[in-house]
Amino acid sequence: MPQSSMVGSMVLPSDVPLQDERDSLLREKLDLHSQLFEAAQIQRKLSGPREFRRGCLQFASEVFAARFLPGDFTSFLQRGSKVLVAHGDIAGKGVAAGMWFTNLAGLLQSYDRPSSDPAKIASEINRHLCYLRPIAPFATAFLARVDCNLGELSYCNAGHFPPILLRADGRTELLETGGPLLGAIGGARFELGKLTLEPGDTLVAYSDGVLECPNTSGDEFGLDRIVAALRGAESTLAQGTLMMLLATLQDFANGSPLCDDVSLTVIQRDATCRHPEELAG
Repeated sequence: MPQSSMVGSMVLPSDVPLQDERDSLLREKLDLHSQLFEAAQIQRKLSGPREFRRGCLQFASEVFAARFLPGDFTSFLQRGSKVLVAHGDIAGKGVAAGMWFTNLAGLLQSYDRPSSDPAKIASEINRHLCYLRPIAPFATAFLARVDCNLGELSYCNAGHFPPILLRADGRTELLETGGPLLGAIGGARFELGKLTLEPGDTLVAYSDGVLECPNTSGDEFGLDRIVAALRGAESTLAQGTLMMLLATLQDFANGSPLCDDVSLTVIQRDATCRHPEELAG
């Protein structure tokens, strides 16, 4: 008669290697999550502050990743009274796109010279990414340099969805001047746009994750809803305007999971700030 064995809660010798393998996989998974968390913290640190004020201007930004590390990026580089603003999207999602942001952040710092306007910076970054093809990804970017004393803003839109400028009187403008997406065309020309942020004006840059965010019916949020939400904003703070836009987007999605990274940058000029001519005089 064959011998019987009691197993119950006992671990048979043949199960030990399998349990060891499971423990090893769990440790590797925890280690990976720890590394991704550290990478996300580094990425956030390289982006600069999420909210700050310079002169009569307020700046705020936020990024939400659909998977691990975001491909969307926002960045503020401050030099005296001037701020270089970058908002963009690196092709792809997850770890690879997040790693390329580190490279892009280094390029922004390297090319952010007093003599370089946003169009020149876009041209330099484009040259660098084209040189690294096919390893380097494509990227879209809205680059702007803002004089926080005068409200003067120069910008270059490199293939990104055009930011919205809401004037204090309710008029809207789309900031489209620039060139193609970065890393696509070697020797591409990038043009410079210029404007002045007047008291009460608000500028909003956004990613395709905002524009194309679906609700449960499959409808996309779209540009018209962004403009309508922006016009309905009552906050005098850039951070308040940003949070209101995010809340409106969340209400529209009605629980639908993120299909893409979501990012917003808001620049708001105080309504009570004096005009540039008065400040200059």
